[in-house]
Amino acid sequence: MSFQRKTLKILLYFSLTISLFIGQILFPPVALADLSLLRKGIVTYNSDKHKKSLADGSYRGEEGILRIRPEVARSFGLEVPVDPDYLKATEFFKEAEAYRQRAIEAITTREREKVQGEHARKAGDLALLSKKAFRLAHGYMKTYRTRLDPELDERLDKGKCSKLIDELLASSLENTSSNLRDGLGLFYNRCQGLDGDAPRLTPENIRFINYIFSDFSKKASAKALKRFDLDRQRSTRRSNPDPAWKDIVGWPGSRYAPLVESEYKKQKKTEYDVDPLLFMALMRRESNFSPKAVSWVGAAGLTQIMPKTAKDLGMKNIFDPPHFGQAVSLLAKERKLRRKAIALISQLTEKTKVKSARLARKYMQQSLDCRKKRARLFSRYKSELIDRAKDDRLNPAKAIEHGYKYFSQMMRIQKGDISLALASYNAGPHRVKQYKGLPPFAETVSFRNSVLGFYREYLRRLMEREKGK
Repeated sequence: MSFQRKTLKILLYFSLTISLFIGQILFPPVALADLSLLRKGIVTYNSDKHKKSLADGSYRGEEGILRIRPEVARSFGLEVPVDPDYLKATEFFKEAEAYRQRAIEAITTREREKVQGEHARKAGDLALLSKKAFRLAHGYMKTYRTRLDPELDERLDKGKCSKLIDELLASSLENTSSNLRDGLGLFYNRCQGLDGDAPRLTPENIRFINYIFSDFSKKASAKALKRFDLDRQRSTRRSNPDPAWKDIVGWPGSRYAPLVESEYKKQKKTEYDVDPLLFMALMRRESNFSPKAVSWVGAAGLTQIMPKTAKDLGMKNIFDPPHFGQAVSLLAKERKLRRKAIALISQLTEKTKVKSARLARKYMQQSLDCRKKRARLFSRYKSELIDRAKDDRLNPAKAIEHGYKYFSQMMRIQKGDISLALASYNAGPHRVKQYKGLPPFAETVSFRNSVLGFYREYLRRLMEREKGK
């Protein structure tokens, strides 16, 4: 081992050990038993994922109970040989993906053809080059796996990696103030070699987070669960919010604080009441407190309610012309055609190249036509909605009344889990049920991250105000 690698390994060991020690002092809550239970869930998840990756061809050299690539393992100070076949496989995978993206560009482009059918032919040729590169990559990766040696590769040392999992978990939880979802997200990102500044929750790590969070929630004792921030409101915030909250939301949010307070007082009190500050954070993310905000898909007002949801909530005056329904249908058709086009490009063979590439380009061009039409219709809807200004959703009082009502319903459905309630508000409770947790949609994950970020910011301001008295 080189001097530099020895030094790195020693520094990492002390860094993680100190993090573990500090974490246990700051919140003794994260006890060894908690880490052990979380580790067991992680090992089970990684084992299942590893088997599936070998079966479906998504394996990229991740090994051990941490399921990490060689370069990530080395960054943690583990001894892992550099294998030429692994390096070749990695390069061919990059090459394959580059060819695939160029093939998609060829069926997507609207540049005029010099020769009829040239874009489809180019797409077919690039798709076959992509498949060839993928075959070579898989071949090298398969050879790489045959030479894995537990004596040389410390990723395969369960004892050492179990300790590393505990250290990484403790450090990640410390960095996220014991928020379990954020801590698991940071842990996953670090195991993927991602920068520490990357968002804690992403579409890529949501399935991992959902599994571990659910597994731990089911198996941990009530006492153990209290040691973590599980994205729930404190009971004092829920049942008796400090009246000072209206003064710390800033302008223009403070204009709507009396309306939010009124709705809070009107709602029937339950175990899952919505903290007014949480709802203010939701409005800030949805509309930035603009009462006439309209999204590109027709969600409108302070609380960004879609026409169908508005009607279901009992709002009477909702602008829902036929061309809005056409735009929604075109959006669904656009996405379906795009999926079909990309599937054809991914599955074509030498024998089917010409037919499949032509059909893929046809579907993609039809998808782009749908996109152009639905964009025009949504734009028309938005301008007409704002001009008529009679839609109940554009009325601040009604938007807050029904938005608060809807989010309160989501909080009850999700039993007070703020993250799942936010996901339900954004994507629908059926999606939360489908994915057994947060859906892996970029918009939904970003929505959850932003709202919780604003909410925590408000709570910090409130705490600082209380300390300053």
